[in-house]
Amino acid sequence: MEKLNITFCSNPDFSGNSKALYEYMKDKYDFNMTWIVYNEESKKILDNKNIKAIVIGTDEFKEYIKTTDVFFTAQGNLDGDKTEKSLYVELWHGIGPKPTGYLGEHPSDEDIRGYNNMRKIFDYVIVPNDFWKVIFAAKFNIPCARVKCLGMPIFDYFKDSDGKTNLSKALKVDITKYDKVIMYMPTFRKGFNHNDVNNINEKNIFNFESYNESDLDEFLKKNNYLLCVKRHPGEQNVFYAFESENIKNVDEKMLIENDLSVNEIINGVDMLITDYSSIGTEFLYFNKPILYAVGDMDEYLENRGIVFSNLDFWTAGPQVKDISSLILETEKLLKDESYYKKERNEKRKLWISGNYENNCENICNFFFDGNKIRKTVKYYKDPEIYMRKEIDKLTEDLEDTKNKLEEKDKEIYDVYNSKGWRFLEKVRKVNKIFKK
Repeated sequence: MEKLNITFCSNPDFSGNSKALYEYMKDKYDFNMTWIVYNEESKKILDNKNIKAIVIGTDEFKEYIKTTDVFFTAQGNLDGDKTEKSLYVELWHGIGPKPTGYLGEHPSDEDIRGYNNMRKIFDYVIVPNDFWKVIFAAKFNIPCARVKCLGMPIFDYFKDSDGKTNLSKALKVDITKYDKVIMYMPTFRKGFNHNDVNNINEKNIFNFESYNESDLDEFLKKNNYLLCVKRHPGEQNVFYAFESENIKNVDEKMLIENDLSVNEIINGVDMLITDYSSIGTEFLYFNKPILYAVGDMDEYLENRGIVFSNLDFWTAGPQVKDISSLILETEKLLKDESYYKKERNEKRKLWISGNYENNCENICNFFFDGNKIRKTVKYYKDPEIYMRKEIDKLTEDLEDTKNKLEEKDKEIYDVYNSKGWRFLEKVRKVNKIFKK
């Protein structure tokens, strides 16, 4: 029996749900597993780790991608490459308040094109529980039957990773020397196809109207806290990259070079600072303090908005809009365990209940029976694509019939104008004369 070709992709390369599932599957199944990456540097890094990688858009990619049996992606990365024989499973990259896809009130033309295509291509979308089943069915405008509550692969990282060791390795700093470690992970303010926030202050960490970075640094130093700043990959070169003994920046390059993703370091921190990012929802897995730095909230809500139009629904901690409030609330959250604990428990139960472990195993058990695809797995056939193919086939048949008729017409024309035909005509005329 031929091995199945399993294709993985994510953005950033080799990260998120796709990476977590890949690392579970590589030790459990006898598949041909290949990563599609966006640049040569990522390919070289994976090649050095003996992980098969192909750069998207290359001739090698175009030949390989047609052989895929199952796609696992985290952002609809390869939705244009599905074939009739392949299964497309979308793991997505996060759960949170951003109204992407058909949930958005002001989607860009590119959003409409992209999500409409994903709607037709995805066979299944994987989510943590029933709350997200409804959200994702609306996001992609697909039936709930195609959205399966099987978990999030990154939750297995959350449970099993040695985050402190991994973060120390990535930073080349022993983070255990600090009393507390704080991670700041904001959302992508410029978006992929639209501007969620135009008023960006590039000269400070939190995009607050103004403050002196030394005030924050002094607070961290006084309490022996470490603040790690992890920007969205699309903006890691936009903001001022301030660093000190107590403030360090984490980027994708240092992670992939150490065979890590942000999900493998996140359980090593004691508190999260975020804004409207999905990490604010996912971090509730740990039931640790969360602070929301939302100095640009009014502009963000006007330009992008959030699901249910209620930021309080999506936050399980204090919201701050300036540096003095951020320092004050950080102190409360880290020194009083009961501060916002009730809110965290409530949100945690709603958003991630039932999927605290075995997420990758649940997904694989649904799709695979040993090294084969389960017979119960259904391949979705989009009616529009199916009808288009039927119309194309009918058009082909009509064109073929037309060509055959034209050939017959030509044959008849050639016979009618041949010498033999003209001779027979003369014979027929002579016969008519004799009959008279």
